Amino acid sequence: MRMSATTLVGALLVGGAVLGSTACGPLDSVTGGSKKTACNSIESTLKTLTNVSTPDLSNPSAGASANAQKYTDAAAKIRSAGQDAGGDVESAAGRFADDLDATAKTLSSLASGDLSSGTNGLTSISKMQQDGQDLGKACGFTGGLHFGS
Repeated sequence: MRMSATTLVGALLVGGAVLGSTACGPLDSVTGGSKKTACNSIESTLKTLTNVSTPDLSNPSAGASANAQKYTDAAAKIRSAGQDAGGDVESAAGRFADDLDATAKTLSSLASGDLSSGTNGLTSISKMQQDGQDLGKACGFTGGLHFGS
């Protein structure tokens, strides 16, 4: 079964949606606020992923390539924010950033014409969703799934 870049991007957004809530929770009073700042940064970074390129049917590789770069950049920012927070946020952010990097790699492969790489992304979607939920828990996100602006 082949997965289109559009389907892969949609699945990524579903996994990331777990993180897009409104607050980082009550533990910030104990951690001195660095956790809240880091989680707010992660939330802000995820909101930028709603601006992914829509595939152009006449040049599908251009959109996949542009989106791959966005995911790579987001992964770096999320990883950095997690390091700022430390503890469970750092480990969860690292795992989720690794998922974003894997998605970027898949999109880059699709952009270069390797259509078989799309099936590799299927196994990582459930992992990304779980890692997103773990990061949401580590940040103390509440209030359901809110993604985008």
